[in-house]
Amino acid sequence: MTLGLSRGLWPSNLHNGLLALAFTGVGAYVLHQRPGHLAGNLFLATGTVESVMFLGRQQAHHDGGVWWAWIGVWPIAIALGLVTWCVVFFPDGRLPSRHWRLVVAAVGLVTVACSAVSALWPVEYAAAGVSARHPWEAAAPLLVDRAWSAVAHPAYAVLQVLWVVAVVARWRRADGHERSQLLWLLGAAAVSAATLVVGLVGWGSATPGRLAAALVPVAAGWAIVHGQHLAAYSALSWLSRTDAAPHDLPHDLARATAQALGAPRATIWMGDAARLHAVGVWPETHEPIEPTALATLEMDDAVHVRRVAQAGELLGALVVEPGARGISRAEERLLDDLAAQAALVLDRPGLSRLVGTDPAVARLDGLTPRERVVLELMARGLSNAAICDELHLSIKTVEPVVSAIFGKLRLHPDAESNRRVLAVLAYLGT
Repeated sequence: MTLGLSRGLWPSNLHNGLLALAFTGVGAYVLHQRPGHLAGNLFLATGTVESVMFLGRQQAHHDGGVWWAWIGVWPIAIALGLVTWCVVFFPDGRLPSRHWRLVVAAVGLVTVACSAVSALWPVEYAAAGVSARHPWEAAAPLLVDRAWSAVAHPAYAVLQVLWVVAVVARWRRADGHERSQLLWLLGAAAVSAATLVVGLVGWGSATPGRLAAALVPVAAGWAIVHGQHLAAYSALSWLSRTDAAPHDLPHDLARATAQALGAPRATIWMGDAARLHAVGVWPETHEPIEPTALATLEMDDAVHVRRVAQAGELLGALVVEPGARGISRAEERLLDDLAAQAALVLDRPGLSRLVGTDPAVARLDGLTPRERVVLELMARGLSNAAICDELHLSIKTVEPVVSAIFGKLRLHPDAESNRRVLAVLAYLGT
């Protein structure tokens, strides 16, 4: 940006410089705090493209350079595509849902196609306010010009609509911490939009709104880093604040761990070194999880394993799949603290003492076929709500079945026992 400004101040191009500075600075800051974060990489890439366009336009405006003008114009589609990806992957570097894979791929195809046409012909020069000639063609052929007007400009509008759709989709699935991150983004976008309206109404110029747009990436970067700090604090303090039922604690801890580390998956295992059972999984899965040995988990280079022990006795393990980016040293220490919390969770119901010693956990003969199906789904790590979705039943139908299972296994409510986990262990032991 400094090199571009050395060519003089061009108000019509200043917003590109501010966007370049904002996206690059935010991307670098996020990657410093969270190395390998996908959203941070996307922000940095967007800032780089904006920097190239800003410099090209500044240079072309100063001396009319043909190639500088070309560099300052044709990457517009790339910048819009990258901004769209930034919004879609905000704030945790993951898609709102797996259905968005096709959307991301489509955005990539549109970006490549539009940027290729813009590189070959001067279809964007008038909109960008660049008067220099194109390196190869003085004007776009009529067919290309018509196709551009019919396809590219509507595609740009669709990309901007996708920003809103992505935020709404994320909001519907988000919890409290993620929604607070989205609120930072929405607040900055609202300020930018309000500034645009004031500029148009008061001065007949969109420049104030364009300049205020740089607030959006700044707010997004703050939300990513600050939100992760809040998630880490929440993960370390959730046990003292939760009012969840005992059978939900392993599941809740797995979720808190994954969110605090920005990891795609976390699992709480319980048992001895020879045989561990998955008692808490996030995200929930409909696939059965087979028991495994601690040594098998520790040999897997794709996961981080922390043994969970209390008073020297092994209770289980906390396993995190960090994804391609890995985890930082600070997150390694956080994982150690979360493993200590897992010990409190697994020892709290006294499972290590009760498993295998209470004959009630072996009474499965009296279960009805429906009760066996529900118990099987419980053994897969599904919550009552997920069982409802799997069997297409209401919660009022499933909860009595779960209660009946506990009753037939003689697993009565007890502050010192986790009935759900004991029932699952009884099923897995058959």
